[in-house]
Amino acid sequence: MKLTSPVVLLVLLAVAGCGGGSSDSFTADYNKAVRPLSQLKNNMGTSAAQFDTLADRTGQTRHNLAALDPPSDAQDEMDKLLSGLDRVTKDLSGVADAVRSKDPVKQAKAAKRLVKSSAEVQQDETALQQAVGS
Repeated sequence: MKLTSPVVLLVLLAVAGCGGGSSDSFTADYNKAVRPLSQLKNNMGTSAAQFDTLADRTGQTRHNLAALDPPSDAQDEMDKLLSGLDRVTKDLSGVADAVRSKDPVKQAKAAKRLVKSSAEVQQDETALQQAVGS
């Protein structure tokens, strides 16, 4: 099984940027914090090394976001997003390991975990956008 960029796009879409809201400063800082992921090429995610790079960038993005001071009514949503990014980072590393193993069963399981954690991060990011926009 070869993992391709559509799996990676789930992660990239999840942290594509926070829309406008009542806190323009936070939104600008958020968009700057997610830049390590938004600058990746579309063809990422076909080799173990590329998944390692994506895991590193996701970890850096998580670190950047943790340094932000969200509006007080969005702190819970931010915390949930940060936890989700931790899971995605771990799952990306798991995919890299599975690709290196050349074991299709491991690859399928790792891809499934990544898709699940990525979907959860998308939901977390949407919740954060709503909290910031309210």
